[in-house]
Amino acid sequence: MSYILRSAGFTPGGSPSWPLSQPPSWRGFAGVPAPGFSAGTIWWQPGDVLALDFVNGRYMREGGAASLAAVLSASRTSPATWFTQADVLRTFAANAPAITDRGLYAGEQRINKCRNFNANPTDLTGVAKAGDAAATLTLVDDTAELAAAGLGEVCTSGMAFKLDNSAGATNAQAYVTGNSGNTNVHTMSVYMRSTGSVRMVLSSSGGTNWTGPAVYTRLSATVTPANSSQQLVIEAAAGKIVWFVLNQLEEAIFASPPIVTEGGTGTTRLADAITIPDFAATAAASGLEGGFAGEAIVDITRLADSASRLLWDFGAGISDRACLGIAPDNTVELSVKAAGAGPVLSTAALGSTGQYTLEWQVLSGASAIKVNGAVAASSSATFTMPSLTDGYIGQSRSGASHLNEALRELHLRGAAA
Repeated sequence: MSYILRSAGFTPGGSPSWPLSQPPSWRGFAGVPAPGFSAGTIWWQPGDVLALDFVNGRYMREGGAASLAAVLSASRTSPATWFTQADVLRTFAANAPAITDRGLYAGEQRINKCRNFNANPTDLTGVAKAGDAAATLTLVDDTAELAAAGLGEVCTSGMAFKLDNSAGATNAQAYVTGNSGNTNVHTMSVYMRSTGSVRMVLSSSGGTNWTGPAVYTRLSATVTPANSSQQLVIEAAAGKIVWFVLNQLEEAIFASPPIVTEGGTGTTRLADAITIPDFAATAAASGLEGGFAGEAIVDITRLADSASRLLWDFGAGISDRACLGIAPDNTVELSVKAAGAGPVLSTAALGSTGQYTLEWQVLSGASAIKVNGAVAASSSATFTMPSLTDGYIGQSRSGASHLNEALRELHLRGAAA
């Protein structure tokens, strides 16, 4: 038997049912516990049919606590890395979702064009010294420093590259094999520590400023290669020493989580494909086909991205779906289509990076978006609801528009009928 769940956040007329200056009671997890649950065990919000708390590793489906596998299906035929809240770098096997206490990372495909062994080197393959003749380039055991920086799970051997220019009178460089291959925008990154002035550059195309991190710190720079033969270069000023690992060169406008390389012609981190299992059955049983609402908590670390970043995509096809995301102009956009027709709601542009709570209602005649508790866009347009056949999280159904950010929570419930 199907039923319609009433959203706690929107009245039948489409207006919020609480003063904009005050959050609704369910933000404090108020409400009557479901049968078999005490008040202390209910962490999801009243009306939720699906609740995913990635930060705390707890999940609910149709009123009961559920395993991760019951609420999430992940496909990515390559390993991946992702950070914890404390910036510890974790590793994830192929097809395992990248989830830590920072949230879920749904990432697009990336290629690290560097051709050395950047995490656990056994020799200097793919790295060559240049510059001052007195400088040396070696591998050293830096286990303690790597572990202190949160890299112990990835850099398991404890070995790091050491460019020692302490006896040099001019600058010395370590060139990493792997050309840019074109003149599109690239981002390079590396973990390094030093005794003083060091930097990372893309041959003659620019890079980071001179810096001197005493502990392993991830540095990145986005540059346009001067030609297709540009390489990532680590440079140490005269009299200085630099240790480095996890160097990365990507054709992108921002650095993705580190991609471990083992020589070759470049290493690919394949895209995530994350879906909700049996989404159609849940949508039908819970009345979501008549309209749905929900909430997501997401960390936004970049503004003015070059592509849309979707939080979710629910439907049956490109012309039959509803989706919510961050547009390239930093607006939050809710698009609804059935047979290619339907409303598009857009908020004002987000003005800063940070953690955002985004709420939505998809309901014919009363659709809305809220940002951090305030109604930011609404529409009284009537439309036919899309078929809720499948649910994608953190990307579009076509495998594009990946979120590439930390999704902390996702809640889904019926809309006001």
